[in-house]
Amino acid sequence: MKTREQAVRALAQTAEDKMLLQQFFDKYEVSQERSYLTHTRFLDLRERTLCVKAARETGITAQTVFWGGYPDAERVMALFLPDYLTAEDAIKPENSPLALLRDEKSPADTLSHRDYLGALMGLGIERAVVGDILLHDDGAELFVAEDMAEFILMNFLRAGRKRVMLSQIALTDFRSPEVNEEEGEGSVASLRLDSVAALIFRLSRAQMQERIDKGTVFLNQMQCLKPDADVAPGDRITVRGLGRARIVELGGVSRKGRQFVRYARSV
Repeated sequence: MKTREQAVRALAQTAEDKMLLQQFFDKYEVSQERSYLTHTRFLDLRERTLCVKAARETGITAQTVFWGGYPDAERVMALFLPDYLTAEDAIKPENSPLALLRDEKSPADTLSHRDYLGALMGLGIERAVVGDILLHDDGAELFVAEDMAEFILMNFLRAGRKRVMLSQIALTDFRSPEVNEEEGEGSVASLRLDSVAALIFRLSRAQMQERIDKGTVFLNQMQCLKPDADVAPGDRITVRGLGRARIVELGGVSRKGRQFVRYARSV
């Protein structure tokens, strides 16, 4: 196992990475020394990848839970467990450092993810205190850091020129969003990430390799820098700026040796 310092040196590519990982380990050490639950702010997919790797390389995976309010959350906090808490305990509503806000809008109003996020950032708060924003036909669910919930409730009044009516609801009342997916199928020369993602998102393999090299492709919510990473049924692929997809099924092999793939892409 690596020490904290060794992990930071091995993983951090920028000054921001180094600061993130130092804060990650600081929170962990406070949890262990003072024996209470601590947590980071919300992490995006790349930050999450760094922190997951840091936990693995230093052997603290069992004391770390990544949670964003629901199982498929993209933006999550790292929760650090004292000895007396299990992972299940840490995500219970009474222990969770997250709050859930709901906007119930008029069906005639059209508000996008960008409208909500832009208005929130207009309040002068950091992106890291806002988790996933999930849209419904009649409003949205917003996960936020619990210590910022009251401020947001008091000050978040408009989004996209529309009036917003926020209320805080119990985490147990979370309503999963409706997922609109478009199914497709095709064949690839091999089940490499670059080949499969290129098929799904309708790019050339070279274009997808470039995106992978830039760190904007995520496999099962982890940044993947390996174009030849294997893809399997059930895997989820996210390409920043293009959306998300999941592998539904792998079919047979054609006479030319190509592998058939069936997928569902979010629309």
